Formats: sequence, structure tokens, C-alpha cells
Amino acid sequence: MKSIFSLAFLSVMLFAEAQQISVSDVARNIKFNKTINEINNGKQKISYSDIQGVPYYTKGFVNARVGDTSSWVPIRYNSFLDTIEILDKLEVYEIPKEQSYPKFTLEKTNEKLVLLNTGDQYAGYFFELSDGKYRILRKVITKFYDAVPAPNSLISGTPARFEMERPIYFIKTENGIVRVPKNVKELPAMFPEKKDELNNFIKSNKIKLNSDEDLLKLSVLLNQ
Repeated sequence: MKSIFSLAFLSVMLFAEAQQISVSDVARNIKFNKTINEINNGKQKISYSDIQGVPYYTKGFVNARVGDTSSWVPIRYNSFLDTIEILDKLEVYEIPKEQSYPKFTLEKTNEKLVLLNTGDQYAGYFFELSDGKYRILRKVITKFYDAVPAPNSLISGTPARFEMERPIYFIKTENGIVRVPKNVKELPAMFPEKKDELNNFIKSNKIKLNSDEDLLKLSVLLNQ
């Protein structure tokens, strides 16, 4: 696996509309520390290459627009570490969250990765499904499961693996961020200012709160 370089400092923040930047611009004049693609499970260090599955949202690097600029750079989202990595001349750089660009738009899918400080364990990157006063967000999490040795010669063990969990959805408002409940009937109480509209919406629509498509319909209602 390639080494990952963690960027310690970003010398510039480039947010201007239509501003042209490159990967070299991001990496230029930056101090960095070398880290390795591996996990310490408490007993030993395990390389990513020795683990089944991948810790990334996409198989490889994909072009993404940085912030509101017009430039595209190759990135990949590490949903295990909740970090964004940039490829530059066969080297991989990890952008620190506290100094990162606030938004990355994936070119092929138009998915938007946004950085939010929610003040809890979910703080970090979210996929923004819709914007507006009520923003629908999807949190993607990949977990690491350690290897389980075979208990005997008749039962095989389980290798170490990365596994993407079911996404968690949130709604961001001016007053904070709330987790989308499993039961749709809980929604009206969560947004009393939209209680009547939500009750009517629920009666008229059979929506699933774990569906991107249905949550986009909910977003249209909330943002009216």
C-alpha cells in the first residue's frame, strides 16, 4: 500500500468562485508527517492490504471539485478514518479536518461531501443530500472487525475485514442537527413548526427514512 502523508498545515484556503487550483497548490509549502496504511488492533499492526474489504467509499481516487472552485482534484474518502485523501504524483496526502476545505463535489455522481462539527462522535464528513434551511445529511461509516481465530479444526476462523455499515441520516437546521428517527411518526414532534405539514405528508406518502429518494421528498416539504 502507498504511504499516506498527513498534512500538518494548510498555508492557503482557496474558496473563490472559479478560482483555479491544483493538487500541487494544496501540497505546496506544507509540512507533513509520514504515516502508514495500517491498523493497530492492540496486539499487532495490520496493513490494509492484509484486511478483507476496503476502508474507502470508492474503489479508487475520483475527481472532485474543491469547495466552490472550478478545479478538479483526485480524492478518495476514507470512511473508516473519516478523512479525505488527495493523490499527487503517486503520493497520498491526508487533509486535516480542522483545516480542510469545507466541501468536495464528486464529479461522476455529483455527491457532495461536507465538513460539519456536530459536537458529537459523528462530527466530520457527511454527504449532503439536499441544502436549504433543512439540510438532509448522510453519514457513511466503515468499521474494522478483527480476525477471529478458528475455535477448532472443524470450524474455520474469520479474517480481519472492513465492512461498511448502514448509513445514518441527519437533518441540519439553524438550531442544530438531529438524527433521523427510524419511526416516521416521530418526525412531527421533532419539528413542531412543521407539525401539520408533516402529519399530512405522512398520511399521504409511504416513505422510508433510510431511503435517499424518500428523504429528498421530505426535504422538499420541510424547505417549503
